[in-house]
Amino acid sequence: MGARFGGGARPGTLYEANGLAYMHRERARFRAGESALLGLNLEPADGEGFIIDVRDMPELRAVTTSPSGTSIGAFATLDGLATVAPSVAPPGAALPAVRLRLALLDAKVTIAGRGGSRTTVLERAAPAAYELPTVLDVPPLRAGTGFADRRLVTHDRDASFTLDVAAALRISVLGNFENVRIVVELDGIRRRAAGAEQVLERKRFDPGLFAEAARAATLAIDAVDVRTSAAVRALTPLVMAVLRDASAAARA
Repeated sequence: MGARFGGGARPGTLYEANGLAYMHRERARFRAGESALLGLNLEPADGEGFIIDVRDMPELRAVTTSPSGTSIGAFATLDGLATVAPSVAPPGAALPAVRLRLALLDAKVTIAGRGGSRTTVLERAAPAAYELPTVLDVPPLRAGTGFADRRLVTHDRDASFTLDVAAALRISVLGNFENVRIVVELDGIRRRAAGAEQVLERKRFDPGLFAEAARAATLAIDAVDVRTSAAVRALTPLVMAVLRDASAAARA
């Protein structure tokens, strides 16, 4: 067991850390630092609970690749990810684009706490105060897969918003759309555009379908005020552009 200190401990392994989490249950608090990929910062205040300091554990920042996919420590840096797995994080890619790409790739997050662990999709990776995200697992990319993303930022008083759209799709050897994933993020709120995906999935490659898919994607945003209504109007051309880009990348 690693070093102990007042109100906490510094375990030597994740196994030991999870044992401490089991002992202290909901009082456990992990000190792990910033996870840029998950958009969270685990820095509990002294006295907040029993603090388990895991900042020095290399497995939380390691990135490895294999035929079964990519394993990413939940606290890995963007530069470290781009160096080892450029297909997941292309060099120079902005952090929001990488987060969207992870969502497109159906990344799964393992979260430890109270002596056990659970696995969830990236969109639902909201750890409790006593939990610790440990690893993101990304399935392998198939040949013929293309990615694209675009961002629109507007500054128009009540109608101001930031809109991100990303898409991943594969064009099979038979010329059909496969594994279509479309993600829409409005001011940090991310949703899958499942209806738009269904428009394209297993259909013969035809750019004429992009307009229909883009209209279906607008259902990912609830137009309830000036801001969201403006975002819905902007979404259709943005989705069409992203689908064109992703298709071109898949066919390259």
